[in-house]
Parts: sequence; structure tokens; C-alpha cells
Amino acid sequence: MEISGIGAQRLHLAWVSSAEAGRFTEVVTNVTEAVRSQGKFDPQAFALELDAAEAAMSREFLRWMVGKEHSIIKKGDVYGRKWDVQKIESVLDSVLEREYHKCLILSAIKQGSTSVRAIRERTGIHLGRISYLLADMEKTNMVTFKGMENKIPVFAAL
Repeated sequence: MEISGIGAQRLHLAWVSSAEAGRFTEVVTNVTEAVRSQGKFDPQAFALELDAAEAAMSREFLRWMVGKEHSIIKKGDVYGRKWDVQKIESVLDSVLEREYHKCLILSAIKQGSTSVRAIRERTGIHLGRISYLLADMEKTNMVTFKGMENKIPVFAAL
């Protein structure tokens, strides 16, 4: 939520037992106050970001990485090295950001932003990062280079 610009404060998760009526009331009150203080959420204003976030969360590689977190912390990696929580979470954050940006670029291309500069204008991602990710996306058959239009490279979603 934070990477997308929507804001982490718009997502609230709490584990509350059915025997914890007081805790449930406290959680609902806190969430209601937080939502009111942020104002109404306009999903249309974040349509591209929501689409990209949903696509990123469904990517197999990201799900696989998250599934390995517990094992790497408790049992270690393939070399037997146990990772601390901060290290694995840092790696997961990096992977999440990369996958989200790739999905954001793909969504922008699907909506008609086919050049690197048009993608930057639509997404706010740095030009160098877009170029780097487009090269990776070409290798994994997410996008293809269509050619040049007025000396500008143009991409298409696959």
C-alpha cells in the first residue's frame, strides 16, 4: 500500500477473538477514526495503482518468496545460513517493489503509455528504472519492443 502511494494507513489488519468484545470495539473505533482522518478514498484516482498492486500480489515469484520467509529464518537457506527477520524482510520489500513497478509499467502500457517517457509521466517511476525493468520484462515476455515512432522506442504488452 505504501509503495503504491495509496498509503499503508488505509489497510488495517487485526486478530481479534470472538471472546474479545472490548478489543473488537477498540479496533473498530481506531480504524474508523483513521479512515475519517484520511478522508474518503477515491478508487478511480488510484485505478492504475490498484490494478498493479493486485497483479503484483498474484505474481508467482512474489508468493514463492513470501512462502520461503519462515523456512529461511528458522531452517536457513540452501547453504544452511539462517537469516534474521530484518534481512529477509528487506529482500522481500525489494522484490515486492520490483514486481509492483513491473506491473505498474505493464498497466500503463495497456492503457496507452507506450514510450519510456509516457510511462514515467503516468507512473512517476524514474526513467532509468523503467528502462531497466522494461528490459527484464522483455526477457520474461511481459512486453515487446514494437519499434520506433518519431525516434522514440515504443513498447506493447504481451
